[in-house]
Amino acid sequence: MSNAMYEEFRSWILKQTDPDYTIQEIAEDQIDFVTESATAHVQFYHLEYEIVSFTIDSPKAEEPLFFLHFELQDLEHARQLFREMIGSLKNAVFRVATNVLLSCSSGFTTSFFADKLNAAAETLGLDYTFSAVSYTDLFEAAADQDIILLAPQIGYLYKKASEVLKDKIVLQIPTDVFASYNVSRMIEILQEAKKEKEKEPEITEDINDPEWDRKIMILAILRSNGKYAIHYRGADKEAPLQRGVVIKEKLDLNDIDDLLNVLFLRYPDLAGVAIVSPGVVNNGRLTWKGAGLNNEDIVGRFTKKYGRTITLCNDANAIAKGYYANHQDTGDLLVYYHPIGSAIGGAGLILNGQMHMGKNDFAGEVPNYVRLLNFSEDRFELARTPEGISEFIAKVTVPMICTVGPETLAVCSDLLTDTEELQQRISRYIPAEYMPKIVRIKKQMWYLFYGAGVQLYNVLHGTRTYREDLKEYRKQ
Repeated sequence: MSNAMYEEFRSWILKQTDPDYTIQEIAEDQIDFVTESATAHVQFYHLEYEIVSFTIDSPKAEEPLFFLHFELQDLEHARQLFREMIGSLKNAVFRVATNVLLSCSSGFTTSFFADKLNAAAETLGLDYTFSAVSYTDLFEAAADQDIILLAPQIGYLYKKASEVLKDKIVLQIPTDVFASYNVSRMIEILQEAKKEKEKEPEITEDINDPEWDRKIMILAILRSNGKYAIHYRGADKEAPLQRGVVIKEKLDLNDIDDLLNVLFLRYPDLAGVAIVSPGVVNNGRLTWKGAGLNNEDIVGRFTKKYGRTITLCNDANAIAKGYYANHQDTGDLLVYYHPIGSAIGGAGLILNGQMHMGKNDFAGEVPNYVRLLNFSEDRFELARTPEGISEFIAKVTVPMICTVGPETLAVCSDLLTDTEELQQRISRYIPAEYMPKIVRIKKQMWYLFYGAGVQLYNVLHGTRTYREDLKEYRKQ
């Protein structure tokens, strides 16, 4: 890439004036776009290739609102990414406030309190936004919220809600505060809770294994808070490598390409990359209707371009591999993975110590038979709350338990808080002598990354054959 493209792109950026932001040239290689709520940073890195990073941050947000880096190869592509960043910057005003969600049985009475709290926050100049939902809608609506307030009439659900929404501040509104709509006291309680939360240390768990003898990277594509997040973590023998996340409003394969480009430039000795995604994975091809992907040959595309070993794994299968690798005493294993906000989950099977994929990797595709099952109420409603998820998981997993007879059923769902209730429901259909041991998987991200790493190493070491049609493209 010639220096002329860098100059042309930089010059074009500086001409993108808009009344919604001000442009600041911080340095020759850094240009900032500043609003009242957030700042977008454009940073150039003159390495072997020109690398550009786009970041939006705010003092009111704990994590970047937008983050992306890519190699500057195509001007129109770079301009399109810039436009996406500016769109996110303009929307940042709606996201940087502390979002507080109130909930009661119907959402009706808490709506009045939310209105009064919004009026008070505006009068006092506080960056809080308040909204209200019914308890049925709580767990899906909580995704982009910071604090959850439960009305006194559903206070008995506090423990369950706290366990499900463990990354949020969950509070029960004191009865006297709610009954009198005491907004000043409620705001004081919120501010005190935020201060306590800020004191808690951040815990991060990196992936590595003493037997891993090559430098690798794992990319996990997740859907969260209405956005697509491409998380990446690496391992170099016994040490962790760089970790981070690319956040986009829409998912495009070029986003994965941009990230791979940067990672291979930064770590030219990467032996391979494992990609994990929701959807149907068939021999390196991905179908994910929600993201507009239909039988995309992910492995073929990136193996041919980068000449390295690339693997692709379904998220449920990755969790199953990761869990089994660390709990081999489980015997035959059935893993059911059901993220909050999903109408249905998926399953991973480990039989006789091996991942069972089935014909065209179809094993564990639960959505194809769930419509045949009978539920006590609408299955979409059951899948939205801790009270309904036990029935849902029981009826979804019983057919698989009857078919493969696993020794262990491991459930990965934040909504499931009571395995005893799940066991009781399953025992209505499965006799005690055939009942699997039921466990909850709590570190789903760690197992997902680790499982993808296990698959990649098996391919790298030749213990598993994988896409032999691409063998000529891989560096040995």
